Amino acid sequence: MSLDETLQILATVGPGGPTLDRQTIESNPDAVLVALGRSFEALSAELASLQQQDEHAAPCCDAQAHLSAVIAPGVERIEAVLSSLAPIERAIMAIPATTVVGLGVKARHAAHVLSNYWMDAPESLDWDARTVRHLIESACSVAGVKLN
Repeated sequence: MSLDETLQILATVGPGGPTLDRQTIESNPDAVLVALGRSFEALSAELASLQQQDEHAAPCCDAQAHLSAVIAPGVERIEAVLSSLAPIERAIMAIPATTVVGLGVKARHAAHVLSNYWMDAPESLDWDARTVRHLIESACSVAGVKLN
């Protein structure tokens, strides 16, 4: 993924999203990855909030009301956030980390993708999942990134 493609992805996040100039990128090797991480975290938080609102919506009584709820603006916004997240996640995966901070962005993303690894106690996970979970937790800890 080229720098121009990545910057274009960041530009689509919209107002309030991270902006980078060439000087910042040249002086900080993981500036782009950090900016992608910030966008990822903001959109993930919005998605979690929208999903929580959707779960707490009142159950529908008839088929027409149910159909209206399915195409509610909340669902459309969830789909829009998911569409915005996809290229950001692909860019996070494509760009190599060169600092501990960049590694933290990648580890936090991995924790999000594998969130099911945190649903149970580590002892109840199979060996592979437990290994990956501990690796992600260690990388986040070293990078100073919270998992929650």
